[in-house]
Amino acid sequence: MVEQTALDLDELRAATRQGRPPRKLIDTIFRRVHTVKGSAATFGLTGVSQVAHEFENLLAAIREGSVEVDSDVLDLSEAATDALSESLSLAASGNPETSHQKLFEQLQTAASSVSERQSEPGTLDTVPAEVVEGLDETEKRRLGKLLAQGWLLFVVRASFDLEDLNTTFAELQEQLNNDGEIIATFPGADPENPGKIIFRLIYGTDRLEKASSLGNAHFEQVVTGSTSPAPPANILTSVSSQSNFVRADLDRLDGLISSAHELFRLATNTLEFVLSQQQWQPQIREELVSRSNRVRQSFLGFEDELINLRMVSLGATLQRAARAGRAVARAAAKEIGFETIGSDLRVDKMLADAIADPLIHLVRNAVDHGIEVQSDRVRAGKNARGTIRIEAVEQDSQTVIRVTDDGRGIDPELISKAAVRLGIKGSSGPLDLERSLRLIFRPGFTTADMTSDVSGRGVGLDIVETSVEQSGGQLRISSRAGAGTTFEIRLPVTFGLLSAMVIVSDGNRYCIPSSRTSADRDAKAGADASLRELLGQPAASNDSQTLLTYEYAENGNSPKRIRLAVDQIEGNQEVLVRNLGSHSGRWTGVVGATELRDGSVALVLDLPRLLTRSDDN
Repeated sequence: MVEQTALDLDELRAATRQGRPPRKLIDTIFRRVHTVKGSAATFGLTGVSQVAHEFENLLAAIREGSVEVDSDVLDLSEAATDALSESLSLAASGNPETSHQKLFEQLQTAASSVSERQSEPGTLDTVPAEVVEGLDETEKRRLGKLLAQGWLLFVVRASFDLEDLNTTFAELQEQLNNDGEIIATFPGADPENPGKIIFRLIYGTDRLEKASSLGNAHFEQVVTGSTSPAPPANILTSVSSQSNFVRADLDRLDGLISSAHELFRLATNTLEFVLSQQQWQPQIREELVSRSNRVRQSFLGFEDELINLRMVSLGATLQRAARAGRAVARAAAKEIGFETIGSDLRVDKMLADAIADPLIHLVRNAVDHGIEVQSDRVRAGKNARGTIRIEAVEQDSQTVIRVTDDGRGIDPELISKAAVRLGIKGSSGPLDLERSLRLIFRPGFTTADMTSDVSGRGVGLDIVETSVEQSGGQLRISSRAGAGTTFEIRLPVTFGLLSAMVIVSDGNRYCIPSSRTSADRDAKAGADASLRELLGQPAASNDSQTLLTYEYAENGNSPKRIRLAVDQIEGNQEVLVRNLGSHSGRWTGVVGATELRDGSVALVLDLPRLLTRSDDN
């Protein structure tokens, strides 16, 4: 419940930036907090109940229109949500709850300072009396403010059967709230039809969209002094039925994926065997090949759908990290803007869960250690407001998540001084950048002279690296003094379909993406790289090798094309790539493994990583 409230606040922040915070979302957040408050009181969780109570008062003031939704109110709401989460965690572990007195005072001040915060409501003198009649003071104030913002006003009339009133009227409310705000609702009986009930709604919106009708709802625009007449419009969108969901055990789902691919291999091999057994007439052979291709595509589509059942959007994970960063920034009195990129990217649920806490720690680290205080930034010629970007991208069958700040970067001299203070090294000269980057991952290492609520305890990046590696991923870091630092989490594929080229080197078979490769016909030009050399295998004579062209791009750079020497090219196969388990991220240049059609196992290579490592050496 609290986690969903945090996600709703993210959505509310995004809507507020666009100048249109939806009333429906505010109501949803209010209901969630009210539920938490009631549940906490039932179980005797006094601290949780108090936080929820004060938060609820602020939300009530927002609903009434007496408090505007701005960045300060959103920050305070996030702080209240974080406090609820912390109090619930402490209660679950049996630890005493911490005091939130300062937060209580801030929430009380925000909720009560109506006269200072609210803008003057628009006048209702131009609104027909029959529309205003029956509105209470809160509804009048809300209506006036919407009209002052240039919203259009409608009276919506609709009738519904009593039998399905709860469902149909809820659908009407949902659709109206998607495009505007219901200010007041007046139900009444239908004198001509006892089985129906009539609703009259006062409704405001800042946009009109013609769409399909819902029931017999009728829209009549109210002409006021602040709006120009417009023809009646139907602004409803079609109602889609609510989806049904069932929970699936991931182990059983993994078994289904494996079984589906085994059936795919069996069907493909059987059809190829049938085709090779005799000289079929051209027409029959053509039909068999066509059916074989349809079977192949059907199985691949089925496997892809099964794999997608494991996938979840990274949006919630990225936004949770950004919220944690904003909370730390408020505590440290730093002005920082947070950007999230790639929220639509989908990853395996197990990986999304595994990297959530490490990602939060990297963002908190960027706020505390990366971004300088405003005075230092101004002296360095930077914008006083820092920036932290949280980005997710796909690269060669892997998901890459980066946390980039525009702060001070990693200073080898500062690292060296901390190392001397901690007794890790002697007092000789400063470390180079590479050794400094490795040292910050050492358990117990910290550059802070004293602890804070955020850092300084020496428990941090080593835990992050261990967590990432245990999920089969890899943590990388790059930095430029005075320009900022980038932490990069590279996640493995758990299950994934790949159209692969099967190649051979030193008697072993490997897979690389076929979309990036092509046979190289200009063999006389020589190779730019040898797969045997990249893999540390014994050299082979040039006469026994063949060339292929491979195209790749690393870290967003321009594409490169190289000629790669391999022992043999066997051809293309559709393969199911599997994760190699914990700590497989240490196997540089290996994405995963797969079972080929003949049942043999082949490693799936990350050639860009192998080539980059070769260039570094």
